[in-house]
Amino acid sequence: MKFPSRAIAFITLFAITGCAGLRSKQGAEHVPQVSGQKYTSYAFDDLLRFAGEIASMPAAERFSLCQDLLQRYRTDRSLGVRLHLLLVQTATEACGDVGSAAAIVDASMAELQDERLKLLLIYQKAILNRLDQEIERRKLSERKVFHTVSKQRKAHQRLKTRESELKKLQEKLDALKAIEQRLDEPGNGQ
Repeated sequence: MKFPSRAIAFITLFAITGCAGLRSKQGAEHVPQVSGQKYTSYAFDDLLRFAGEIASMPAAERFSLCQDLLQRYRTDRSLGVRLHLLLVQTATEACGDVGSAAAIVDASMAELQDERLKLLLIYQKAILNRLDQEIERRKLSERKVFHTVSKQRKAHQRLKTRESELKKLQEKLDALKAIEQRLDEPGNGQ
């Protein structure tokens, strides 16, 4: 009698762990895919929800989404796609350029009826303008640093060249002093 109850317990335990393993595998394989339809909406609430999703994404995931939207934007210039791209570009470094994103704002304003959305786009454009100014400042700073480093390298190279020349002159001077000392020694031709 003990054997069947142990077998039943074992089979039950096996079934439970097997189902749990199956669920975890299904959950891992079933990653929700973002539907193309999601990007067609340009309702204020939908865009706001999307902006919240973007803000909570890790940088790598956000970059991947931005690249996907840029790819889609090449073939689909609908208002929904443009606005979704604008939102993800604003929050993602190195995905498209700020000037293109600002152009999306300008092109979209005329098509919008929702005043709240227009105000959001005006705000987004202000952020993009500030980003563009910061990018230009960073580029200018990088050019200045590069120029300074380049000048320092040249100065260092000139210094090494002069140091080498001075070393050669010092060796010649030492050789002349040695010759002079040998000539001054008693018994050298006097």
